[in-house]
Amino acid sequence: MGRLKIDIKFDSPDGATPIDDISGLKIFWVKTQEDLNRVEAENIAKATYQYLMKSVNKPKLWFHLAELKNIHKKMYFDVWDWAGIYITTQTLPGVKSYLINSLLVELCSDVLHWCCNTCELTFIEQAARIHHRLVFIHPFLNGNGRFARLIADRYLKAWKCEFPIWPIDIQNNGQLRKQYISSLKSADAGDYTELIYFMKTCGAK
Repeated sequence: MGRLKIDIKFDSPDGATPIDDISGLKIFWVKTQEDLNRVEAENIAKATYQYLMKSVNKPKLWFHLAELKNIHKKMYFDVWDWAGIYITTQTLPGVKSYLINSLLVELCSDVLHWCCNTCELTFIEQAARIHHRLVFIHPFLNGNGRFARLIADRYLKAWKCEFPIWPIDIQNNGQLRKQYISSLKSADAGDYTELIYFMKTCGAK
């Protein structure tokens, strides 16, 4: 059976996956974008405290498929019933759904290699690649950008690095979001310079 379509529209900033299906919404009183932002922010704040504010083990102990899915689930489980579940249909942005698992396995393998071998990339360069690849793969119905940022930040903290303090405006249409989306598009073409610079301007060290 297909997912039920409900006629409530939410605004989507440039580069975000539009929310046109809210049949998975768990909170009945959410009717506006402001309502949705509030409940998602509360859920994400709890996940951020658990996964970023506390001590973080080295990535080889947690950077694997089960834990990545679990982190996304923790970020959105109070709000959406699809939290932590891979999409089964094509979204834009995003790869074809049948490629999601294999591309995430490949990413986890690359991260393990970085952790266990000498790597020419700095930790910020590694985190930028993790960030971009998670956004590019777009494994979940929504929240992929915030998920990618949390995972990249956690990776930096695991190596005792300063992670970015992402500006609130990055969630809204505006100059900062335009710069952020531009940096991701450059990374699509293999150039991570803009994304690394953006992360550093937000405090990554």
